[in-house]
Amino acid sequence: MSTKVTTAFTLSPASFSSIIEMAGYGVGYWVSKMSSAKSDIPWGDLGDGFFYYKACHVTDGETGKKFLITMEKLEQAAVDLFTKRPLNKYYMDAIDDLVQTGDTGEVGSDIADALVQQACFGEVIYG
Repeated sequence: MSTKVTTAFTLSPASFSSIIEMAGYGVGYWVSKMSSAKSDIPWGDLGDGFFYYKACHVTDGETGKKFLITMEKLEQAAVDLFTKRPLNKYYMDAIDDLVQTGDTGEVGSDIADALVQQACFGEVIYG
């Protein structure tokens, strides 16, 4: 008998923005362009005086392929990494903390880079 376990995980707009901002420092070796907002993807305002990313455009510098990273795609990327566990302990400890507690405190540029790659490619292929 097999049992299917599902993992529910939701990012707050502030957490999504934090991860995208951190990724900007970590993806430079494979991303040729990263932009946060176009006229069709406005920044969000939750009434707290801060503006949050709703989505992010990423262009792979090697292939030129463009990706749209939404909060839902980044959430799925975190869940996929959490359940498949393809990375080393350092990365997985941060991913575990993110998925289990929602805390982005351990998500530096390297972890954010892995999350963006997972969201774009369905796996971490660079670095």
